[in-house]
Amino acid sequence: MSNQDTPENNEESKKLTPWQLANQEYLKQHPNEKEVPPETEADEELVSDEEDLENIEEEPEQLDDAEDLEEEVPKKKFKGPVNGSFLERLPNVRHERNRRLYRRSTTLILLFSIPALILLYYVSPLSRLSSISIEGNDQISSEEIAEKLNFSIGNNLWSQYFHRDEHVDRLKKQELRIEDASVRFNGVNKFAINVKEYKEVAYLEHDKEYSPILANGRVIPTSVENTQGSLPILEGFTGPKRIRAVLKQYDALPEEVRQGVSQIKYAPTDENKSLLQVFMNDGNQVIVAIQEMSQKMKYYPQVVEEMNVQEMKGIVDMEAGIYSYAYPEESSSDNTEQSTNESTTESTAEETSPSAEND
Repeated sequence: MSNQDTPENNEESKKLTPWQLANQEYLKQHPNEKEVPPETEADEELVSDEEDLENIEEEPEQLDDAEDLEEEVPKKKFKGPVNGSFLERLPNVRHERNRRLYRRSTTLILLFSIPALILLYYVSPLSRLSSISIEGNDQISSEEIAEKLNFSIGNNLWSQYFHRDEHVDRLKKQELRIEDASVRFNGVNKFAINVKEYKEVAYLEHDKEYSPILANGRVIPTSVENTQGSLPILEGFTGPKRIRAVLKQYDALPEEVRQGVSQIKYAPTDENKSLLQVFMNDGNQVIVAIQEMSQKMKYYPQVVEEMNVQEMKGIVDMEAGIYSYAYPEESSSDNTEQSTNESTTESTAEETSPSAEND
């Protein structure tokens, strides 16, 4: 038997791979060629498998070593993203969403509530005029002013307030004494009217009656029985233009002179159509033109001092210059007779009064 047929060879042949067996057959057929080393892919696979098994056996030991290292080295805290995790940012997101929701709901509530409040106000009694009060009136009663203002109690408040100028103009046309009036709120639905009246600066004498003259030169078409002693009486004037000119000059006089004026009479002549005859409370008379009244009559106190030294009552002529002279004898005798008649009348009244009482 050959060596190849022995049992040992058979056992070795069983251990060989198919590639090695094929190689042996090839060498038998070609004895002159060298034997190729048995490095095949199968061998490489076997080698790699053996290495993997060795690695697997070594891995548990490495794992044990790693666990020991983890126990020795302190664990590092995990740091999340820069902006924080979603769970950390969730409360802020909810707060922002609630804030936006609150802002939107507030806006919607205001948009619906404001028109509702306005409508409720207009249908309530607060939008209607409840009362009016008058202030600053002296010569005119509050009832007359309220009647001529023509405000409607119980009607819409704002429509009457926006047209208040029309009501004031109506009052000024109907009442000559009213210079101006202002309307303001006095509470929620009440008006307060502040009235400014023209002052009475003089009286106009006509047919032995007296009518008040206002500061604007208008004459009130009413008659009064008693005049105020401090106001002068104008006589012989017909037009408001001349009255305003006299009052303007009168207001420019010094207070001492103005208080001494009793009556101003319009006494024109052929040479001077603006001549005045001013009667003073001290018994003297002043003749002066309208346009020169304030300029020349301011010297009246000095002229009166000279007249008092002479114990003279008379006329101070300021038409051309400034000079004074005594009353004519006729006028003085007339004044004496008038004073005698007045004293006789007074004595007669005193004598007859006891008998009237006895009756």
